Amino acid sequence: MNYKLIIEYDGRNFFGWQKQKQTKETVQEYLESSLEKILREKVILYGAGRTDTGVSAFNQTANFKSEKIIHPEKFLYSLNSVLPGSITVKSIKKVSPDFHSRYSAKKREYLYYVSREKRSVGGEFFYYINFQPEFDKLNEYFEFIKSLKYFRTFCKNREDKHNFECDVFDFDLKRKRNGKELVFRISASRFLHSMVRSVIGCGLEISSSKKDITETKKAVLKGEKIRIYYLPSNALFLNKIFY
Repeated sequence: MNYKLIIEYDGRNFFGWQKQKQTKETVQEYLESSLEKILREKVILYGAGRTDTGVSAFNQTANFKSEKIIHPEKFLYSLNSVLPGSITVKSIKKVSPDFHSRYSAKKREYLYYVSREKRSVGGEFFYYINFQPEFDKLNEYFEFIKSLKYFRTFCKNREDKHNFECDVFDFDLKRKRNGKELVFRISASRFLHSMVRSVIGCGLEISSSKKDITETKKAVLKGEKIRIYYLPSNALFLNKIFY
């Protein structure tokens, strides 16, 4: 049987989602070992998105297969009792045998939280800026990014098996607390390594006139590498996976 999980985690103390040889401090590692402890069998867990080091998630999706019948309420209680407090499995349900968290996904949505004021409570999940962004420039930049297909400029990796191509469906901004809190939202078919943090970082530099939007557009369209500030990961959240 194939089971689908919805997972929330505070990723600040993890080296990303995916298991790694050099460390056990990954979200996938903790989940797989906890599932194996409860089920008493080998478990291979497939995640929908490989969040980078320090990135958190509200609704990460994963799936695994097991021969055992799982009763959701009792199983969730047992599983969450052995997981660290920074990881919570919110739901589990049986799905069709061909469902795959990664390959069945149509798009992924991320949120990035920015604050224009110092915060002593909850501030660890915000990126602080001390300037007023120029929102007209940001809106122009959003439309430009949505028109792009090739994102080599915004990726740390030198190679990509899909030739750095992505479809960006949504890219916008919500203002809260009298404009003191900004929430960037971006969704796409896939995301390259550190792409969200670089795309939003570039937008903030344009909105503060550190970068010229016309020159930036030209460089990106040519696939040229430009100097980009990669925003810190503490304010980035994988929000939802769409199927």
